[in-house]
Amino acid sequence: SVIAVAALVMFEALAVLAYAVNYGIHLTSDGVVNMGGRIFMLALCLFLASWQGSVAINFFRGRAYTRAPIIVWQLFQLILSVSFFQSDMPIVVSAAVVSIIVAGATVVLLFAPKTTEFLGDRPAQ
Repeated sequence: SVIAVAALVMFEALAVLAYAVNYGIHLTSDGVVNMGGRIFMLALCLFLASWQGSVAINFFRGRAYTRAPIIVWQLFQLILSVSFFQSDMPIVVSAAVVSIIVAGATVVLLFAPKTTEFLGDRPAQ
């Protein structure tokens, strides 16, 4: 379960990084946000991807403090995913479903007995 949680969080980090790269490629496209806002959004996405990758690595190393950022990210992901169900594009709705499944699986595995034992929350049996 520990490897699965670390892999799922790293998968999410790579997804955010892929979004940031795509956002960077289309940075000069027309839109409602000015260039300063676009650059800020790109920097924010790059920061979140690196932060999430760091959380995944430190979780795999057994750092118990990483559980809180993982939970917060999963809740944030669930909230955003629900709003994507209003889209008319099937790929966006599909991505929302995948995102909800990944977030749900991560939360369930995060509190699995083997995971809590690995993080030192319960004695080894």
